[in-house]
Amino acid sequence: MKPTARLYQCVRCHKQVKICSMCDRGNIYCGKYCAILARAHALARAGSRYQNTFIGKLRHAARQARYRKKVTHQGSPLPSEDVPIEMLEKKPEKSEITHQETGLSCCFCKNPVSDWIRKGFLRRRGHKPSPGLQGCPQAP
Repeated sequence: MKPTARLYQCVRCHKQVKICSMCDRGNIYCGKYCAILARAHALARAGSRYQNTFIGKLRHAARQARYRKKVTHQGSPLPSEDVPIEMLEKKPEKSEITHQETGLSCCFCKNPVSDWIRKGFLRRRGHKPSPGLQGCPQAP
């Protein structure tokens, strides 16, 4: 019996992804490439928010002062060794996932999946809803 699959769109690039229940760990990205780019973007936003605080501005100014003290009036760096052109022209790897138009298979492990496709997550066995939300009128 083939495992079921979940169908979702990558949050970053909006590609449609099928993932089998064996590979599914709550994924929201199509692969490592999109996950790494999204993480870098989130870190940049967090750093920007931090540097807009008073403490962040003070620490940034102190770090820049230390940097200027270290590098002011120093000579040029030594020339680097020759680097092959192939290394300079190397482009970042694309997502590891190939999105197949035909056939139902997991985009991560490439194993065949059932014709039944889920749009939601599987519920964990024996998992009970949080007791704090049961009496809450706004709970879904």
